Order: sequence, then structure tokens, then C-alpha cells
Amino acid sequence: MRFFMRRQLVTTVLVVAGVMAVVLTGVEPRLRVPFVVLALMLVPVTVEGIYTHAVFGAQRYDLTTQTSTVKMALHLLASIVVVALGFDILGLVLALMLGTTVSCFMQRARAREVLAGPSVPPPAAARAEIRGYVASLAVVAVLEALVRDRSEIFFLRLFAPPEEIAFYSLAFGLATRVMVIPEIAVGALLPTLSALHGRGDRNEFERVYRTAMRYVALSGAPIAALVAALAPGVIHWLYGAAYLPAARLLGVLALVAVLGALRKVAAASLQAVGDRHCALTATGVAVVLNLVLAFLFIPGHATAGAVLANSAAQLVASMWAFIGMARLHRARVPVGDIARIGVAAALLFAVARVVAGDSHELPRLILAAAAGAAAFLVAAVATRALGPREWTLLTTSTRRLLAARAGGA
Repeated sequence: MRFFMRRQLVTTVLVVAGVMAVVLTGVEPRLRVPFVVLALMLVPVTVEGIYTHAVFGAQRYDLTTQTSTVKMALHLLASIVVVALGFDILGLVLALMLGTTVSCFMQRARAREVLAGPSVPPPAAARAEIRGYVASLAVVAVLEALVRDRSEIFFLRLFAPPEEIAFYSLAFGLATRVMVIPEIAVGALLPTLSALHGRGDRNEFERVYRTAMRYVALSGAPIAALVAALAPGVIHWLYGAAYLPAARLLGVLALVAVLGALRKVAAASLQAVGDRHCALTATGVAVVLNLVLAFLFIPGHATAGAVLANSAAQLVASMWAFIGMARLHRARVPVGDIARIGVAAALLFAVARVVAGDSHELPRLILAAAAGAAAFLVAAVATRALGPREWTLLTTSTRRLLAARAGGA
């Protein structure tokens, strides 16, 4: 871990220095100090991420969950205090910095507790392979963060009015946030698949891969369908009628986000087997396609062109990763299960959309969500998208929870 820590900190310091230069030269004076604090926050964020992955590797997900809960509580409490006392954005950023630093030290203590014992540096022969592996993953991360996830905004700034940028940014941000729950399992997936690959257990590897795909789809598809169905009413209720053009963008981007969540399962699996070339190629091809489509379609179609560019890039990257896992590592996507889940999600969308109508009143939206959820459950059971496996998982989890509470009492 020290091997990665030293190199990651050097990289982070270089990034912070670059961000500082941009902030001091390109940001208006009243926002410079908050941006400087945000740049410095990259250090505890990086360190916490390293320790979090170390705890993931030990498969102690309970510890990371506890730390995340404390971190969210600290951020919420600090934000409430800052707003109540009337501080400006600098106070809010400092509060976030405090919460992040505390959670960093907590995660460090948890990782040292779990990984106590003598540390052995990697052998010299393995360091070149480690550097190549980490470098390729770093390139993928940079391309994802700075190019493919932001290229549409860049072209919209050049060719579209400010309101179009606001609509797309709002829809993209909400679509990303709604996939938080389906993507939770991805962080825990990498160490599990890595261990299975190390043992050479191909059958169990494929079973875990297919199961992860299935449950990501089972949680993500109904969320995306519900968001797409209720987008006009929810956007109107939250932001007003002026932001209704963002609703149609949100519906499409939410569906694309499900595909992105499934792709992250394949990406974690590619990392687990050490196949950095497939992930790098998929991301590179998707980035080029994204830039070309954004350049061609955003000038004439604004946000519709941005959605097209993002959707096409997600589709290409996802299919490349899926095919790579299937052909090179014999782990196939459970197409039948996902198709059945898709049918149930489509029914959810139709029912929720009909019940919601053109209303933006909260009781009507809640009723539509409940009706859609009920329709999804019925359709999922009828198509066997939900079955004995889920019932067994539910009963087992409930028993463990009750046993844990009884033991704590």
C-alpha cells in the first residue's frame, strides 16, 4: 500500500498544483479561496480512497459503510450549521473539508486495524507490471472524467445559449445521481472477482459476474423507468416550469445511466482479470466517437445533440466491454434476465406516466410512483425476473439483521 500511496500522492500534488494555477489565473477573485480549498481537498480524498480500496480488498465492507455514514452525517450537520449561521460558500467548502479530513483519518485507522502486521514491498520484477497497470487505469479515469463526461458541456458552451447548458447540466447530474444505489455493488465486486480469478475458479467468476449484472439491472432499470416517467412532474415541482425542457433530457439520460452502471460491472471484471487493454481501447474509442458526434450535432441540435453524443459513447463503450468479457474471459451478460427486467420496467414506466399525467403535485407523483412500483413487482414475478433467489436473499438478510440486533442487545 505504501508503494501506491507515495506515487498517488505525488500525482495528486501535481494535479493540485495545476488546478491552483488555473484557479489563480482564470477564476474571479471572490471565488478563488473556495476553489483553492476544493483543490487542497483532493489530498484527503485521494488518501481516503486508497485506504477504502484496501479495506475493500480485505472484504470488510461493514467498515467502509460505517465510515461513509459518519462522513455523510458530518457533511449534513456542517452544512446545516453553515447555512444557519449565514456563512458564504467559503464556509460551506471549509465544512466539507473538515468532514472529508475526519473520514480520511477514520478510514486510515480502520485500514491499519484490518491490515495490521508486517508489510512486504512488491518485488522489483512486479513493479513494472504494476506501473503499466496503474498507468492504463489512470488514463481511463482521466478520459472518463475530463473528456467523455464533460465534452458535451464544452461544445454547448461554444454553440448553445446558457439556458441549454443549464438544462443539460441539470439532467446529466440527476441521471448520474439516481444510479448511486445500483453502483454500490461495483466497489465490492473488484476484490471478490480478483480473488476468484487468482484461484482460477472460472465457473464461480462467471456466476458472480452474471449475478452482479442481474442485480444492477434489477435495481437500476426500475429507478430509471420511474425517473423517466415522473421527470416532467418532478422537475416542475423542484425547479419550476422554466426547467421543463430538462425533463425530456433526464428521461433519456437516466436510461443511458443504467447501461453505464452495467458497464462498470464489466469494467471491474476486466480490472479483476488484469485486462487493461480492453478497458483502455473501449474508453478510447468511445471518447473519439463522443467528441466527433458532439462536434457534428451540438451546433445544430444543442442539447439533443449532446444527449446523442453521450448515449452513443456509452453504448459503444459498454458493448466493447461486454464483448471483451464474453470472448476473452467467457463471462457473458445474462441477456434473458435483463430482457425480462426491461419488460417489467417498461410496464412501470407506462403505469407511472399514465397515473402522473401532467400533474406536478407531490401527492399525485407519490401515487404514480407507488402504482408503477406495484406494476413492476407484478410484472417481474410474472416474467420470473423476481423469483426464489430474491426471496431467499431477502429472508437470509432479514435473519442476519435480526441476529445482529439481538447480539447487540
